[in-house]
Amino acid sequence: MQRREFLGVTAKLALTAAASRLVSPALGEEARPITLAAVGDCLITRGFIRNDPKLQPILSILRSADVSFGNFEMTLPDPDMYPAGTGACGDLNNSAEGPMPEELAWAGIKMVGLANNHALDYGIPGMFETADKVGAAGLVHAGTGRNLEDARAPSFYDSPAGRTALIACASTIRQGSNATPGNGEIPGRPGLNPLRFTTTYHVSASQMEALQGIQKDLGLAGRHGLVDEPKTEGINFLGDHFVAGTPPDVITMPDRQDLLGISASIRRAHRNADLVIVGIHAHEAHGERYLPATFLPQFAHACIDAGANAFIGHGPHVLRGIEIYKGKPIFYSLGNFIFTAESMRQIPQELYDTCGIKDPFDDPSDFFDRAMKGFGDAAYWQSVVAEATFVKGDLHELKLYPITLQHDLPRAERGMPVRADAVESKVILDHLAKLCQPFGTTLTQEGDVGVIRPLS
Repeated sequence: MQRREFLGVTAKLALTAAASRLVSPALGEEARPITLAAVGDCLITRGFIRNDPKLQPILSILRSADVSFGNFEMTLPDPDMYPAGTGACGDLNNSAEGPMPEELAWAGIKMVGLANNHALDYGIPGMFETADKVGAAGLVHAGTGRNLEDARAPSFYDSPAGRTALIACASTIRQGSNATPGNGEIPGRPGLNPLRFTTTYHVSASQMEALQGIQKDLGLAGRHGLVDEPKTEGINFLGDHFVAGTPPDVITMPDRQDLLGISASIRRAHRNADLVIVGIHAHEAHGERYLPATFLPQFAHACIDAGANAFIGHGPHVLRGIEIYKGKPIFYSLGNFIFTAESMRQIPQELYDTCGIKDPFDDPSDFFDRAMKGFGDAAYWQSVVAEATFVKGDLHELKLYPITLQHDLPRAERGMPVRADAVESKVILDHLAKLCQPFGTTLTQEGDVGVIRPLS
């Protein structure tokens, strides 16, 4: 009898201990928290300095999170693969050598997006090779594939706290890099998962009249393709759509078919995971670089309506505001996490030509002396690591840890993240707080950490 009573008490104590790990008055009955650590663009060409004390706080955040995400903005081509044409000065063929995915895995990154404007820098073979090497390093990845269905499909990461799904896409893409579906007669094309958009330029009545005059004088109006253009308000001028309206503005809208397709993927992920992340690579701005283009909030809201728990933007290489929509965080851009593109060993000759660099003895260092002038602003080298705690799918608390990419160091050393000191942390958080205000988000500072608590 005593033995049975002892076993019964022991069992009750074990159940109580287990429950105490899951139940918290602050979180609610039987809450099951999941922590997500998120960073922005990873343009990585060299490894971390393992013993840097300023790096350790970042590693602690990434490694202790149940799941962690970043955008892998590199290609990992083999030596026999050829660079694709990019068409613009400064639009590099991003490539890296060595175990760069392994470096991210060592740091604690668990999931990466591969859909970005550099995904096909070394063509379709380079895209597949990158995915293979990233996967071999143990990183779960999404956003590219052998056809549109494959590129759009969610990928999954399992942790003790639950299962996380990732759908990755890009609005900033090069022509021909988007994956396409098959139609039964011909297979789909490999590429990335696109979120395309339409653009309408609002101009004054007098400007519209001038455009119509130019169009008429140059014989640009009328039918130019195999299929008539749809009849719309305004005019189509040199491939762009203009309407009369004030004030002058640029209005973008997400492509309906892409929106429906990505939403379907999110719903699929939502049924098979505890947490759903959508990542998008989007350079596009609404005027100044810190403001997302108008299609992005529409797309972000639609993703959350479809079942996403977090929307993570990256691409413009600067921080943008944070919105809390229906209890879910929307990061319009997390800026840069690693920015060591200046350490790339080689650059295609056509980029020297496009940029007007004619000296035959110029090398990548000379190229970057010129191409990186636009990245002299401190904002490109300052960001945050976001740590979000979710309870029953909703955001419970968001902490933002300021980081610096050490722009003041020599080229051979800068670009790797370390924890910002108290002075720089305040600068970063003050700036981010202002960017959050238009979205109705209040960011408070607790020491050198930014905090958003939507449920408080």
